[in-house]
Order: sequence, then C-alpha cells, then structure tokens
Amino acid sequence: MKLLKYGFLLIVALIVGVALYLHKDVTKEHQYVSSENCQDCHETYYQGWKSTLHPKMFRPVTSPDDIQGDFSLNDPAVTFKKEDIQYVVGNKWEQVYVRMIDDEYYPFPAKWFISTQKWVPYKVKDWHETPMSTKCNGCHTTGFNQNTHEFNEYGIGCEACHGPGSIHVQNQKMKEKPACTICHEVKEINTLDIISKVDSSVCGQCHSRGTNIPYENKEEKGKFNFPVGIKPGDNLDTAFKPLTQQDDKKKKYWWGNGVSKNRHQEFADWNNSKHSKSLKLLLEKESPERGELKDECLECHSTDYRFAKEGQKPNLKTAKYGVTCVACHDPHGFDKKLSLMQKGTFVCGGCHIDSMSFKAQSSGRKSHYPCPPSSVSCADCHMPYIVTTGGDFTLRSHAFKVINPKDSKEYGLPNSCQNGGCHQDKSIEWAIEEFNEFYQKE
Repeated sequence: MKLLKYGFLLIVALIVGVALYLHKDVTKEHQYVSSENCQDCHETYYQGWKSTLHPKMFRPVTSPDDIQGDFSLNDPAVTFKKEDIQYVVGNKWEQVYVRMIDDEYYPFPAKWFISTQKWVPYKVKDWHETPMSTKCNGCHTTGFNQNTHEFNEYGIGCEACHGPGSIHVQNQKMKEKPACTICHEVKEINTLDIISKVDSSVCGQCHSRGTNIPYENKEEKGKFNFPVGIKPGDNLDTAFKPLTQQDDKKKKYWWGNGVSKNRHQEFADWNNSKHSKSLKLLLEKESPERGELKDECLECHSTDYRFAKEGQKPNLKTAKYGVTCVACHDPHGFDKKLSLMQKGTFVCGGCHIDSMSFKAQSSGRKSHYPCPPSSVSCADCHMPYIVTTGGDFTLRSHAFKVINPKDSKEYGLPNSCQNGGCHQDKSIEWAIEEFNEFYQKE
C-alpha cells in the first residue's frame, strides 16, 4: 500500500512539475522568442528562410569567411584590420563592417563592394554620427526596442514579419502537451496569436527610406531611420514619414522621371504603381469589353483573395489588398529555386498573359514585346536594373514601367532597351529611334 501511495504521490508531483514548467513562461503579453523557436513546427519554412539574405543582414563574425573584403589590396581607405571587425552587415552586393564602442554599434570607415570587388570610403568624417541603434537596427535586427535600443535577434528573423511569437508558442504547447488537458480544455487555437498578413506594409516597414514620427513624445521625431512603435502590417502612416522626391534636394534617391535610383525604396515605387492599386482600378474601371465583373477576377487583382483558403476567400466587397509584395516574392525563399526566366515570365504570365493578348488584338499593334521571348523576360523590360547598390546598377526597379530610351538622354538613367547587357553596343539615338518605331501610334 505504501508503494502505491508513494507511487501515486510521485505521479502527482510529476504532473504538477510538468504543469509548472509549461506555465513558467506563460504571459499575456507578446514577447520575442527568436526564429529558433519556430523551427520545431515550421522546419520547411525555417530552412527556406535560412537560405535567404534576411538572416545575414546583420550578424556577429563567427568565422573569417564571414568577411568578404580583400585586405591584401592594401587600400588606403582601409584603416582597420580584419581581426578588428566584430559584426558584418550585408552579404550579396556589399558589406559594411561594424565595431562596438561604449555599448553602441558603429561602422568602420570603409566598406567592400562585392559586385565590383573594391573598397570604398564609408562615412569617414561622420561615422561617429551613425549609431546603428537609430540608423539601422530597426530593420537589420528582430525585436528592436526603441526605448532601450536592445533587440532579440540579429538579422531579419521570423518575428520581424510575423510579430513576437511567445503566445503562439505557448498556445502550441498547450495544444500538443497531454499534461495540459488535465487542467485545460484545449480548443482550437486562435490564429490571432501570430501575425500573418499579405499587406505590403509588412515589407514596407524596412524597404523604405524616411524617419519615424513621434510615438510617445515630440523629442523622438526623426530620431530613427525606420518606423517604431508598430506591429508588422500596421498602417505605416501612423509611425513613419517617408522620404519623397521633393525632399531629395541632391537627387541622390530619385531619377528625374520619378522612379527610384537607390536601394531601400521598393515600397515607394510599388506604392506609386498600378500593382498597388489593382483592386481599386478593377472596381472603378469595369469594362463591358472584358466581360462581367466576378469574384474570380480577384485571383489576379487581390493578393488576399489569392492566398485565402477555399471557402474563406473574400469577395469583391470584402477584399482588401491589390497586388502586394508576396504575390511575386516568396518571403521564405522558395521562389529562389526557380530559374531566372521562370522568375521573369512564370510569375508575371499567370496574370498578364490574357491582358497582353487583349491589348494587342484590340489595338491592332504588333506583338506585345519587340524582342524574342526566349531572350528576355518580362522583368527585363518592365523592371530594368536602374537601382544602385554596391556601386553598380544591380537592383531592379519596382515601378513596373518600361523606361523609355529618351529618359536616358534626359535624366541619365538606364533604359529598358539597353539594360542588363541588352543592346549596349548601340547608341542612345538608335535605341530612341527603334523604340519609337516599334511603339508608334497606329
């Protein structure tokens, strides 16, 4: 009997111990738990995310291989040693090297252009005025706290887009651990415990230039080069004042025709494009020539419709978003497995193949594209390389418009016809003449 009694007490103690262990982190407030805690349940997405550039945007140096800069060049701009570098920002186009001084991150006064394989001076005179906590870390880290300047995770982790995941993790524990059912009736988990939105503002919180607007007091206005005090998917207008072409007095960030010339401005170009307004334009410009307006039209004109499960799709009255970033970009990196041609034609063709045929047939024009489709993709003409990073035009425009060769002559930017190696052996006059001849008004 004593053995049974002690055995029963031991079981009770174990149950209580497990319950206390599972409850020790329970909180009603959302807290950051890091991307590692997402891996157990979301292995495929986690590994996809690991293959992207996001986790590499800011990280401590763990190996000499993390540093791509060539210190054997003996460039006079490099006034520091490789072993002095503590942190690295960037991995594909350029790398900025960082040190810690008095509990603040500061850049070294030279950075490495990966695309051109050379050193360039970087904030030589004002590096001490570039503390990363106010200039960079809101976008290059996850879980940044604007009051303490601390953060939960280096790089752009899962919670940068999905919000803090502590309650989501606890809910999953409650659902999956049998011991919890002794005290709790486990019901369907509320999906609102984690953020999952197709709104482009999720991406726009970092792919933008500007400054914060006051979130607590006026003294904080413009202190940060990123929005603070909001969750992913919130309206950026409540926390962020974007840089505009009118603000760009030195013409560093915009070309004269109004499209971006520098990085971190994809959201601004998208916001001015017809993609962002595709749902609005669909509802406002219903045309009898295109047939009856149906919910199925939303497959191309609304990203929330496209991503919703069957039986839960919005209709023409309830759909919220037009063509947002995730309609074309997989944030978990799965689209990286597509070939270059697939990225340019497969992604666009799903929605635009009918409209291209419609336009050509109704206007009596020639083929929609002047070049052989086997030689170029949609993006080569409609998203040309006109954005600089790493000292070169290595990023595509997100304005989704063909850049006329005459704009090159007027504003100095690359055009769609002589882009990415195409027709660069020809003169600008040739390009203008050919463009006008092909797209002449009938």
